[in-house]
Amino acid sequence: MNTIVRIAGSALLAMTLVSPSLADELKIAAVFPDGVENAWTKAWLDSLERIKARSPHGLEIKLDYTENVFGNKIMEVLEAYSESGKYDMIWTHTTSSDQVEELKDEFPDILYVSTGGGNRPVGGNGFQADILLHEASYLAGVYAGAATKSNVLGAIGLFPADNVNDQVNAFRAGARSVNENASLKVTFIESWYDPLKAAEAASAQIAASADVIYQLGETYQICKERKIQCVGSYLDMSDQAPGFVAISTLAKWEPHLNYFIDLIVDHRENGTPFDAPLRKIQYDMSAGGSDITEPSSYVSEEAKNAVAKAKAQILGGELKVVNDGSLPVSN
Repeated sequence: MNTIVRIAGSALLAMTLVSPSLADELKIAAVFPDGVENAWTKAWLDSLERIKARSPHGLEIKLDYTENVFGNKIMEVLEAYSESGKYDMIWTHTTSSDQVEELKDEFPDILYVSTGGGNRPVGGNGFQADILLHEASYLAGVYAGAATKSNVLGAIGLFPADNVNDQVNAFRAGARSVNENASLKVTFIESWYDPLKAAEAASAQIAASADVIYQLGETYQICKERKIQCVGSYLDMSDQAPGFVAISTLAKWEPHLNYFIDLIVDHRENGTPFDAPLRKIQYDMSAGGSDITEPSSYVSEEAKNAVAKAKAQILGGELKVVNDGSLPVSN
């Protein structure tokens, strides 16, 4: 019996239907809305590699994935992966809860995960997960507020989704915590990945006197060309424009992956049915779900100390950063 599965690209490959993973293996299929060079996607892949190196429960973890899946293609790819019978977990790094809701009861032994904006809880074996980056964004803002000379900061957002808005709002709050005169220019490029649009937006903000920009749009060469500082997102972006990316937020998916792997092992060994909570699975900074890089060596001691102090307060529970997903506007 054959089914069709997309793996690591857009080509359709015919594969023979096989039994689920062997006891010492855990197989994951992932669906990405963009290429693996995108920082949001690469952060997840890097986290998975670190998990694989630890071999949780003695498991060998294997991954197949499909890039550039969106719109009507999401259901086609999810169905193909589900019907193959190969996978313990199917992870969608995009809006997919409607499709998961259609499939989950037909395939109760597969744990489905939907991440990112636009998803909703569906229960059973359909889980919703997301990254909490408001605390890391606040710390990036602390750096920016201490480092700016013009008192004008910038933020390049993607779509104005709640899990983008919270980062921009927290960045502003962090900056204002150390510099009450700091203002923020906000631009959304209306795309999950468009470096050209992000560069154009950054240029406009620089023309409006922004000298530190939170670059969620992943374009850093403009920072070097215009000799301003940028803040990286999701990964350490300092190598993208050395000397011009002073600090980066870090998205860390290890707690989520460990949680889901534990559930799969319990399901296998004890027959425990999957019972997803009707909320997002999220981990804050203290639980290892996010972090921030050390400020670059050229950053002033004042800014370094301000970031270190605020981070210690967050981790110690003294500072509670508000997770505000409302639409941010320029001021």
